[in-house]
Amino acid sequence: MVEAGAPSRGVGYPEGAEALRRALGSGAQLLDPVRGVTLVAEWDACWLNGTRIDSLDRWAPIVAAGRLGEVDGAFTLAWLHEGEVRLARDAIGERTLYYAQVAGGLLFASTLHALLASGRVPPRLNLAGIGSYLSYAYVPGEETLVEGIREVLPGEVLCFPLAGGAPRRERFWSLPAELEAGAPLSAEQEEALRLRLRAELEGAVSRRLPESGPVGASLSGGLDSSLVVALARRLHREEVFTYSVSFGDEYRNELPWSSLVAQHCGTTHRIVELSPAVILRYLDETIALHSDPIGDPLTVPNALLFREATAEVGVLLNGEGGDPCFGGPKNLPMLLSQLYGEGVPGADDAPNARERSYLRAHQKCFDDFGEALSPRMREALASQPLEAFLAPRFADPRWSTFVGKLMALNLSLKGAHHILHKVEEVSFPFGMAPRAPLFDRRVVEVAFAIPPRLKLRGSVEKYLLKQAVADILPREIIERPKSGMLVPVEGWFQKPLLPEAQARLLDGLSRWDLFDRKWLERLLAGKLGGLRPRHGAKIWLLVTLEAWLRAVLGPR
Repeated sequence: MVEAGAPSRGVGYPEGAEALRRALGSGAQLLDPVRGVTLVAEWDACWLNGTRIDSLDRWAPIVAAGRLGEVDGAFTLAWLHEGEVRLARDAIGERTLYYAQVAGGLLFASTLHALLASGRVPPRLNLAGIGSYLSYAYVPGEETLVEGIREVLPGEVLCFPLAGGAPRRERFWSLPAELEAGAPLSAEQEEALRLRLRAELEGAVSRRLPESGPVGASLSGGLDSSLVVALARRLHREEVFTYSVSFGDEYRNELPWSSLVAQHCGTTHRIVELSPAVILRYLDETIALHSDPIGDPLTVPNALLFREATAEVGVLLNGEGGDPCFGGPKNLPMLLSQLYGEGVPGADDAPNARERSYLRAHQKCFDDFGEALSPRMREALASQPLEAFLAPRFADPRWSTFVGKLMALNLSLKGAHHILHKVEEVSFPFGMAPRAPLFDRRVVEVAFAIPPRLKLRGSVEKYLLKQAVADILPREIIERPKSGMLVPVEGWFQKPLLPEAQARLLDGLSRWDLFDRKWLERLLAGKLGGLRPRHGAKIWLLVTLEAWLRAVLGPR
């Protein structure tokens, strides 16, 4: 459900207008100067200086004054200005906008599907993008898996001359630079930073609450989702529903923790039970929603949670953003690699050592490329190595500490192209507004002002974040280590879902000539080498890819 007064999802340009309109749905907006439509916008929960942006008319003066960098919330915009078509995406990347330059004009739309439906962009697979997907479980940056279709980056305005030619890029917001290292903060300075963080967290949650009616929140029982629920309960006058996922008693879950928080906060709590059969039933239709595949096993559970919640709420808050912004445990593999690498002669001098370490830390298929990929895939990656994409990001002088570099990478890549992208697309069919307070622009700016030693103090992760919310959560939640909600794909692909995976990979995916068949057979048989081969996670990654290729590019 979109906030009252906001337009429905879907913006586009009139090249192939009718096809775009059909693909985007009944709420489509097309930039059409002939009919006097010179600005279109898609937004949710947007504010400027304490005032809610509740109509399209409010955007024109904001754009004219160059104030997009001051807007809080999710948006994409397109407008005509001085002989240019301009496209913009919100600072953090809560919404997505795609474009393609074609013969005779420019196409843009809220989904990649719409651009393909126009008939102006051939559905050709971008092989280099496949390499990225297999390494990250998503496609980072402006590339997509379709040749010729690109993403507008967060915080960016792309300016396309109507006469044709390459776009000009302008930044209206960038990730803040890391503060220069200095003396440790005094107790008074640390307390001031804690209070500032608490105030911004409260503001971020408040701006994302509905004006009336109940609000929902996903609740895993971890710190991030729990603090969002606790703040929502304090700030919202009406009912708060919370939703947790369970995969059955035979698998590890966090229900005791989520139930503890729900009881502590006084929410109406729901548990959504999901079996392997239910996951399989909704797999294809969920993956087909994505403009680029997301190989996260939580994708289908996320969609089914939205399906359940839509009967009770129109806004669903989540705790996404805590790890990339505040130094969560997913940074530890890289930090350990850097720490121990410093003691190995020549380790730091190896070309692209940090870049490869970052790719390996995702624990997907990067280290399998030598055996897993077909000759044509290996050739494509040899000409466009994945390390080259990361190298300038690691070299960026704005972040001098390794923790700072990881934060910037995780926020700009995983945040915008995986986490936010995923919930945006799987929530849309259910009319749900997903909102992520921890990805709020102001919260991000405070997070980058926190010294690394207050993000990771000794073995305590997210130290200052925990201090900022310690008074509103049970002590057990503050003190427990993060474990994460694990989808039991290892067990599923050993028994109930293995026959389906075999059919999809050996019969379906093999037709695309992306992988060595013998490697696929070893993967399915659970016979890959290594200390942690993660067969289930890799099978899910490839099952997702096969489903996406079949749904979006068509059967092979």
